Amino acid sequence: MDFTLNHHWFHFVVHVLIVSSSLMMWFPIITNVPKLPHLTYPFQMAYLFVQSLIPAIVGSFITFSSSAVYSYYGQAPRLWGMSAVTDQQVGALIMKTIGSLILWSFIGVAFFKWYAMEQRQDKGPAWTDVEQELQDIGLTLSDRRPHPRP
Repeated sequence: MDFTLNHHWFHFVVHVLIVSSSLMMWFPIITNVPKLPHLTYPFQMAYLFVQSLIPAIVGSFITFSSSAVYSYYGQAPRLWGMSAVTDQQVGALIMKTIGSLILWSFIGVAFFKWYAMEQRQDKGPAWTDVEQELQDIGLTLSDRRPHPRP
């Protein structure tokens, strides 16, 4: 990391890779492209839960560090009078809190979409859908004539 902070061209390359991998991480959740796989709602929730663990692990190392994680960062000028350790602890807290809120919001949306889908399937088709299908195959109530009695 110190190398990336001392060499701006490499810093840019690292950020391009981070943004690219972040976009790829969201593809299974938000893709509408037919040829790309789309996870079912239970798998989306599990996938996002695992994704929420990664920032927790990284954030815990940063939060509980007793010194600046990167030497470059420890020597950088301080803006608001915070020490490098306090600054990185606040940053880790923000990273974990906001990241978790975003991921858990998507988990909640996936849960309620899954619940609504299950409710629709349990309910069965609406009568208007049944009538439309009967009409499509040529069997409508208006076509039914009473059979003469023998």
